[in-house]
Amino acid sequence: MVSSSSWRIRLLALVVLFLVAVLLVFGIRRTYMHHDERLVYHFTRNDLAFTVQFLGERDTHPPLWFSFFWVWRQFTGDSEFAGRMQAILFSLPALAVVYQTGRKWFGAPRYGIFAMAVLGGLALYFQYALEIRPYGLVMLLASLSMFSFHRWITRQQARWAAAYAVTIAAILYVHYFQAVLVIAQGLYFLAYLLRHPSRRLVRQAAGVLALAFLLWSPWFPSFLNQIKNLRNAELIGGNARGIIGAGTTTEPTSLEAVARLAQVATNGQVVLYGAALVAGLVVLRRQANYRLALVWAFGVPALSLLINLVAAVYAPRYILNFIIGWALVIGAGLAALPARWRWSALVGFVAVSLWAMPSQLPKTRIPYRDLAASLAAASRSGDVLFYDQANERDDIWQREIQRQLTPELRASAVSDVETAEAARRVWFITADWFDPAVQASFKTIEQTHPLQKVFGDCTSSWCFLIQLLEAPPWTQPQVFGEDMAFWGMDVDAASAEKINTRLWWRVQQTPGLSYSIGLQLLDAGGALVAQNDGPIRHYRDTVIETSLMQPDKIYVDFRDIILPANLTPGIYQLALVVYDWQTGERLRLADSADYLALDTLTLP
Repeated sequence: MVSSSSWRIRLLALVVLFLVAVLLVFGIRRTYMHHDERLVYHFTRNDLAFTVQFLGERDTHPPLWFSFFWVWRQFTGDSEFAGRMQAILFSLPALAVVYQTGRKWFGAPRYGIFAMAVLGGLALYFQYALEIRPYGLVMLLASLSMFSFHRWITRQQARWAAAYAVTIAAILYVHYFQAVLVIAQGLYFLAYLLRHPSRRLVRQAAGVLALAFLLWSPWFPSFLNQIKNLRNAELIGGNARGIIGAGTTTEPTSLEAVARLAQVATNGQVVLYGAALVAGLVVLRRQANYRLALVWAFGVPALSLLINLVAAVYAPRYILNFIIGWALVIGAGLAALPARWRWSALVGFVAVSLWAMPSQLPKTRIPYRDLAASLAAASRSGDVLFYDQANERDDIWQREIQRQLTPELRASAVSDVETAEAARRVWFITADWFDPAVQASFKTIEQTHPLQKVFGDCTSSWCFLIQLLEAPPWTQPQVFGEDMAFWGMDVDAASAEKINTRLWWRVQQTPGLSYSIGLQLLDAGGALVAQNDGPIRHYRDTVIETSLMQPDKIYVDFRDIILPANLTPGIYQLALVVYDWQTGERLRLADSADYLALDTLTLP
């Protein structure tokens, strides 16, 4: 019979797993695709045989994760959300394995719970648990590999030796650079043999290596071909570094690289994590399993950085599996604190980690998905896209506009100012806003098409702007009096509570008086129902008296009409008057009318 305390522990572990899952799912909307992820869809665009052959002949990745993704794609489609959910479905089981590892290695369930909580709050885990790349599966396989490795050397059972061999082969079928973990395990194994000599372990180790290579051998010729192709590509590109490896995607070993790794591995809280590490070292340093966790946490990065001196193999994502050992080490340090402190210490530790996490997440990815969605929602028929140094050939941008924009809008793209000016609404798109030539083009169009909306930003990390430049609705004005030229109205929204409009004005000479402008709502009998009178409210916030209007400048008067609460549903007429507010005298149109009838509206 399972005790009530055991059930509470298991329930708490499930709660931690659930909270991390919620964090990851909500994180999908804040995570944006990068080019390596986009390549995944390119690699898996045809049948499975094509994917495997393409990887073996023209790429440098092993096939297992890509095969999984190809199958997943057949059932879930090509959405980014589905792709990230597949990553989560690999990353979450890794947490469950971490729980079992902590519980088994340190003899109490709380060690597993603490390790799960620490891992779930790490920026490296969060980032790569959502990556549409092999890293979620890497974390799961690394967890299973270390769990089975420990079981094998401590129990010396053939079934655990076989299980460990399977994880080695699986790891190499997913990511070659995870071999550093296997090397670290091998070094620990040799040290273990010195302390615990065993011919049985030696024989089993030979069997482990034989079985792992046997399972991986079908791919071995493709691996050799990939190595040759990679070396040739690196030499041609001038990026070769060391005797082998990927110089393009790795970084040299240096003190700066170590410092950056320390920052990202601690969410920028080096002192906090260091304190937890010291606590663990003081209490647990004599435990063999704690030392194995230290080998995982520190040995894998150290080995990778050392090997990186002669072969280009180091980048934080390539040694991602180390964060699982790191979480075990830090979690064990917190769990080993006195009972009256440990749980409050964990809560505080995780809270600080989560607060600091955003500082270590990527900031250079352009949110193309959200920008394309905003553009799609705000666009209208007849709009044109004006690209000016906008990375318009960027494959991620192209993916998003193919998915979200109408064919008509995609086909409307223009590249010269004259063509753009012929349209009423121009979406000015640029990724280089501070280029003087870009700003010159913008200002030319803006003279006749004032700025209405802005999506995007130009930050220190990225720049991408989508700006709506819009001309007045009419090509010829209706003139009130001698000077007040009205160029049309847009009704942006109409509800039972309010009507939102924009009135467009442009004069050839400054009017002599400060006139009041009245936008009126009339019922079917011509009776006044509601109105909004006053000066021009240029872009809603700036009040412009008509006597201060500059010739040839377009003024956009944002004017709302608040409707009566008891308004009867039906058809209503908008009308415009311009009058001298001191005398009440209205300015007349060319046909002598003292008001201009505008749109009719059906109000609910």
